[in-house]
Amino acid sequence: MKKILLLNFFLLVYFLLPFNLKSQSNDNCETAIFLPNVSNYCSGIAFYSNFGATASGFGLPNCWGATATEDVWFTFTATGTDALISASGTGNGGTMVRPRIAIYTGNCLGTINQLACANGTAGSGTTQLYQGAMTPGTVYLIRISSTGANEGTFELCVNNYTAINAGADCGGAAFLCNDNPISVATLSGGGANADEPESSSCMESSGADEGNSSWYIWTAGTTGPFAFDIFPVNPSDDIDFMVWQLNGTNPCGPRTVLRCNTSACLNANGSTGLSYTDTDITEDPGCDFGENAYCSAINMVAGTTYALLVNNFSAANGFTINFNTSATSGSIRGPLPVITTNTTSICAGSSVIFNGSNSTNVSGGLNWNFVNGGSPTSATGNGPHTVTYSNPGNYTAILTGTDNLGCNKSESIIITVNAIPNPPTVINVSYCQNQTTSALTATGSNLLWYNSATGGTGSSTAPIPSTANIG
Repeated sequence: MKKILLLNFFLLVYFLLPFNLKSQSNDNCETAIFLPNVSNYCSGIAFYSNFGATASGFGLPNCWGATATEDVWFTFTATGTDALISASGTGNGGTMVRPRIAIYTGNCLGTINQLACANGTAGSGTTQLYQGAMTPGTVYLIRISSTGANEGTFELCVNNYTAINAGADCGGAAFLCNDNPISVATLSGGGANADEPESSSCMESSGADEGNSSWYIWTAGTTGPFAFDIFPVNPSDDIDFMVWQLNGTNPCGPRTVLRCNTSACLNANGSTGLSYTDTDITEDPGCDFGENAYCSAINMVAGTTYALLVNNFSAANGFTINFNTSATSGSIRGPLPVITTNTTSICAGSSVIFNGSNSTNVSGGLNWNFVNGGSPTSATGNGPHTVTYSNPGNYTAILTGTDNLGCNKSESIIITVNAIPNPPTVINVSYCQNQTTSALTATGSNLLWYNSATGGTGSSTAPIPSTANIG
C-alpha cells in the first residue's frame, strides 16, 4: 500500500508542476511551431514556455551568452518587409527572465542563416528584435531562449509589416493608406520642435511637450466611429497620444484637437488608445479615479483627414498600433485587395484557383505572390489564376493592391497541402464461373469500394463485403 501511495504522489507532482518536467515539442528547428498570421500576432500572456527545452543542433547566435541554450523555435512566412518581435516573461505575467531572440532563414534539415539576434538585458523580462529588408513569401525562423536558471513562460508577439517612415515633427508625419497594424522599433527624441501640441491640451508641460514622438495622418474612407490600441514594446512604458481633425491635409496647419491622453494609468499590457466603450474626451497626467488610459472613439467623416501623435515619455522604446475597424466603423481610405479561392486544402500536386475580382479601389493594379510553394510564383490582375502546389505543407499566397495614389495594401491566405496517402493493398482472389464470392480484404485508409453486381458504393475498412455470383 505504501508503494502505491508513493507512486500516486509522484504522478500527482508530475502533472501539477509547470512544464519544467516535460519536454517541449518545438525545441528543435525542424519541429518549429508554424505561426499562420503574423500581422500583429500575439500569443497571449505566458502562452509559451521553454521549460524542459534542450540545446539545438545549431550553434548559438553570435550575440547570446554561452549558457543560453534552453531554446524553442517558431516559423512564419513574411507578408511584409519588416518585423518587430518581442518576447515578454516576468513583468508581463510570465516567468522567463532575460529572453534571447534570434531570426533566421534557411532549411532546418540543411543550412540556416542568422539574420539578427538580441541578447536581452540582465534582470529584464522583455526583449525585442527588429528585422528589416525581408522578402514577402520567404519563410523565416524565430528562436527564443534563456539560460537554465531563467527558463519559464513567455508571450511571443510578432508584427510583420511594410515599414512606414514617420517623423518626430508634424511636418514629417507618415501618410497611412490602410488599417494594417503599425510597428515602430525605436524612437529618437521629440524632433526639431518638441513643443508642437496646443498649450491648452493635456500634453502641455513646462518644458518640451514631446519626448520620443511619432506623427501620422490619414483620410477617412468611410464615415463612422474609429478606434485603435497602442501597445508599447515594454509594457511598463507610459505612452501618450493626441488626435486631431485637420481643416485640410497639413498636420501642421489649422486643426482641431479631438482627443488627448497623458494618463499614467497602466493596465497589464501597458496599452492606451481609443475605445468604442469609453466616454472620456481627455485624460490628464497622473492616474485619477475613473481613468484607464483610454478615450472615446472619434466619429470620422469620409473624405476628412486626421492626425495622430504618439509620444513615449518613458524611453525610446517603440510600440505597435492596432486599428479597430470593421464593416460598421470608419476606416482609412486606401486600396482593399480581396482574395477568393475555390479551396484552401488540396493534395500535393493539385491546384488552387485564385481570384481578386472582389477587390476595390485598386486602380493601380493587383500583384500576386506565390513564391511560398506555388507554381507559377507570381501573377498580375484579377485572375482567375491557377496555381499548383507540389509538396505537402502550409503555404502563404499574398495579394497586394495599389490605388491611384500609389498606396499599397496586402492580404494573404494559407493553403494547406496534404500528402497523398499510400495506395491500398488488395489481396487478389480468383473465382470460377457460377462460384459465389467471399469477402475481399484490403488494407489502407478511407477506402471506397464498388460492387459491380449491385452497382453499390460505400466506404469501408477491410474486409470489403460481397454477395455477387460470378456469372
